[in-house]
Amino acid sequence: MSEKHLKSGDALPPFTGKLRLFAMRFCPYAERSVLVLNAKKLEYDLIFIDLDNKPEWIYSFSPKGTVPALEYEEGKAIFDSNVINVYLDEKYPEPPLQSSDPLRRAQDKLIVELFAAAQSAYYTAAFNAQALTPTTAENYHKGLELLQKEIEARNTTYLSGDQPGLVDYTLWPFLERFLALPLLGKSEFTIEQDKYGALLKYIEAMKNVAAVKAYSLAPDTHAKFTESRVKGNPDYNMLDTSNVCCMRPRKKKE
Repeated sequence: MSEKHLKSGDALPPFTGKLRLFAMRFCPYAERSVLVLNAKKLEYDLIFIDLDNKPEWIYSFSPKGTVPALEYEEGKAIFDSNVINVYLDEKYPEPPLQSSDPLRRAQDKLIVELFAAAQSAYYTAAFNAQALTPTTAENYHKGLELLQKEIEARNTTYLSGDQPGLVDYTLWPFLERFLALPLLGKSEFTIEQDKYGALLKYIEAMKNVAAVKAYSLAPDTHAKFTESRVKGNPDYNMLDTSNVCCMRPRKKKE
């Protein structure tokens, strides 16, 4: 998989017959769909898009030019991570990622809805620090507290039970990025052990899920990308090693 982000003027790679996901490497919404594809152990191609200089053809797959977009047949696509992930779970039912109980499915959706305040606070803290207010941190911690209470109430390794499910893969990309906030000087957003023991235990369990390990990035990597974006020059290709010379240095003559 190439980490290079395609931009305006770049050609659309040939369709290989596999599912194809258009994404951006540092986008949490795109990561949600990557995790579901990984959890389903589906074969797929991943095409990264430079969101500040988009290739013209992305609008054929996503009318707004947003990611993720899933090409399920050549030239045919759906977009929005929630739409994509429910489609994938219904189209490829093994392993099932949603509960068979309608009430539990509804409760899972409510968890995601209530967690949205913490996500919004994260975006302010990471990318719009001048807009920070005491309420921002309060909303962030309210979201974390609600999530921790739900983890404690369910008393299972993951919110979905003994195995992670759609609700876990939906929340995880933001939890992954929350861990970068202290590295960006936002200490008030630290997830502290003495307050969030159950949540941190959950985070450690999620880190070790195969679908997550195959794609997740370290907090310092997220912090580095965030800093580049805040400076107005997002380094989309910071992980691309395709142009790195790997030649060994020549030995000096004795």
